[in-house]
Formats: sequence, structure tokens, C-alpha cells
Amino acid sequence: MNTYVIENEDFDLEETLTCGQTFCWHRIEGNLYEEGESHFYTFRKDKPIIVLEKDGKITVETELSEKEVEKALGLDKNLNEVFRTFPKDEKLSKAKKELWGLRIIQDEPFPCLISYLCSPQMRIPRIKQMHDKICREYGQEIEHKGKTLLKFPSVEELAEATEDDLRELGVGYRAKYIAKSTKMISEGEVDLEKIRNKNYDYAKEEIKQLYGVGDKVADCVLLFSLNFLEAYPVDTWAEKVLKEHYTDLHSEDYEVLSKNVRNYFGNYSGYAQEYLFHAARQEIIKV
Repeated sequence: MNTYVIENEDFDLEETLTCGQTFCWHRIEGNLYEEGESHFYTFRKDKPIIVLEKDGKITVETELSEKEVEKALGLDKNLNEVFRTFPKDEKLSKAKKELWGLRIIQDEPFPCLISYLCSPQMRIPRIKQMHDKICREYGQEIEHKGKTLLKFPSVEELAEATEDDLRELGVGYRAKYIAKSTKMISEGEVDLEKIRNKNYDYAKEEIKQLYGVGDKVADCVLLFSLNFLEAYPVDTWAEKVLKEHYTDLHSEDYEVLSKNVRNYFGNYSGYAQEYLFHAARQEIIKV
């Protein structure tokens, strides 16, 4: 493995990985969504990325190129330039001030999809628990320097699991979503990688062909794994913010609401969403 230091002042590793956007990253010791050392890992192209922040220095250990790591952590975007594209906005400015350095990560599409299929009516720590149970049962445990790293199963590996098998892991009715969507992908009905090169509307409709994937889950997968940074997932927290502070943009019709926020915030709407979403959860913005 190669080791190098990330030199980017506009990056908050802890905030980025624990703001609620990813379930594919893990703490080396302890739970991702609890306090612990800023020592994390994930897998990309079957290779681990291990990131440690200590004494103000962020060190990366991986066999992958620096470019791949930058993409995974959202460091391929200039954060100042992203925020220059937004309209003048009091709430977003407040979120920016408090949460500066938060990045939109890019997980691998399949594990990202499965995580968000676990998300309906579930709190963030519980979704993470489901993701990790699937890792342990159907993925691989990789030993690295005396630590056990969890690698999410491939499409082929998870396709071996039946709906009943998945229910035994405690995912409930979401087992049907996971089993059927995995089968559709394994049989080539939907190709997540090919979606990358399409426009937003086409890509969203393609993902929504998968069983159990609605507008919110589709937008999450598009934003957090397929680089559609205009996607604006509307979950409970995002909707609270819109209802309270953006009444002109809010609509009970998800499609209308989606168009409204994308027209207002522009090509990086997903960044606005994540900053406002996390600011609401942290009570930086009152909702």
C-alpha cells in the first residue's frame, strides 16, 4: 500500500463521513455514527482506502491512485467555486459558516443503493447497522495490520441471498426491496454504471425501475454515488427545512419540489441539500 498526506484546508473529514450521507465508510474502531478516533475506511474497486486524521494531518493508505481517493471523498471539487454558484441565501450561508469542509462523498453505486433501500422509516444509526450486517453475512472480512475490515458483497454474492435470508438479518420488509433489486441488477435489467453518462431525468427514471426505489432513494443514489450533484434528496429533515424556510420552493408533489430546488440552487443543489440537512440535524438551523 502507498501512503500520502491530503493537503486541502477546505476539508473536514469527520463532518463529511458522519453527517448522514454514507453507510459505506466505517470507523477502524467503534461505530461510524458515534464518537471515536477519526480513522476510517471503505472499499473502492475491491481495494481499501484507509484515512486517518491526527494532529491536524490527514493521511491516506491505499493501493488506489490519489485521483480515485479524491473522487471518493469529494475532493475533486473546489468548495469555494461550488458555493459561488448559489444565490445569496441567509440559511445556507449560516450552514456554510458552521459546517465548512463538509464534502459530498462518492460511494460505489451498489452498496450505496442497498444502504438506501434499508432507509425507509429508519434512523441513520439503524441503517448503518443493517449495512454492516449484510457486510458480515455476505461480504468478506479483510485482515489489515491486525484489524478486520468489512467489504460489502458484490452483486453476485448478494444475489445468493433470498428474501427470507435477508429478513433474518433484521431488515424487515426491506428484504424484498434488496432481494428483487439485486436480482434485477445481476440479470442486467438495470446497469448502474451506464447511468453515469446520462442526464439527471433519464438516470433517475432508470434507477426507479428497481424494486422499492422511489424518488428519495433514487436521488440519494444519484447524489452520493453517481456524481449527479444536482440531485436534492428530500427526506424528513430536508422537508422540514423547506417547509420552514423555503415555503416558495416547497410542494407536496416531490417532482415539483425537486424542480423548484434545482432551479433555485442550480447544478450543485446536492451540496446545498447536505449543508442544510446537516445544519437542521445539528440545530444550527431551527426547524
